[in-house]
Amino acid sequence: MQFKPRKQHIYNSANLVGKDYIVGDIHGQINLLYEQLLAQGFNFNTDRLFCTGDLISKGEQSIECLNLLTKKWFFAVMGNHEQLFLLGFQCASYWDCLRQKGGDWLSQHMQRFDLLIRWKTMIDIMMPLTRTIVVNGKSVGISHASATHNWKTLQSGALSDEDIWHILWSRPLHQLNSCVAIDEVDFVVHGHSSVEGVTRHHNRYWIDTFTLKQELTIINLNMLQPLQQS
Repeated sequence: MQFKPRKQHIYNSANLVGKDYIVGDIHGQINLLYEQLLAQGFNFNTDRLFCTGDLISKGEQSIECLNLLTKKWFFAVMGNHEQLFLLGFQCASYWDCLRQKGGDWLSQHMQRFDLLIRWKTMIDIMMPLTRTIVVNGKSVGISHASATHNWKTLQSGALSDEDIWHILWSRPLHQLNSCVAIDEVDFVVHGHSSVEGVTRHHNRYWIDTFTLKQELTIINLNMLQPLQQS
């Protein structure tokens, strides 16, 4: 089914008062998220947390994770689970798919169309397909699963249906010859592909560790350059 995100890209300027962090796919694990943020000394007044998408499904606190979109310190890109939720408004079989993937949170509210529309609006407005952040003068891109070979295409270019599928669903780590560097950006951070720890190929990082490790990976974005040099 054809899918076009309402927002393709959002640019986030430098944080001049605090630090910027990024977390992999949260999947309804809000208690674990807060526990790990506090352990890292995250300052909710000055710091920002970015996320690689997939706030929902698997965990029992998907609604609470969606409500993170209302927090002034939280910013996310769209994941494939959010895409499935949006597609459910066109064809209910996509909601069936979500419910099979730890979607009890959705099953309990299928009769509350006002809530479904509220969550749809939040995702449409607050979860673009991609983001670019400026950190220490470097440009850091965020996309859920992968990216086109040139980051400028994601920022302002016309994307095909295949491009959008690739950004939300592909797993380049399964075919390392497809893990090429992304041009016109210093670093790109992804989730989606399960890894045991921060995994780097060229200028790209994968940080979705919850499925394999039962813990989230949260990175201080100021540390990306040292990671590249390690």
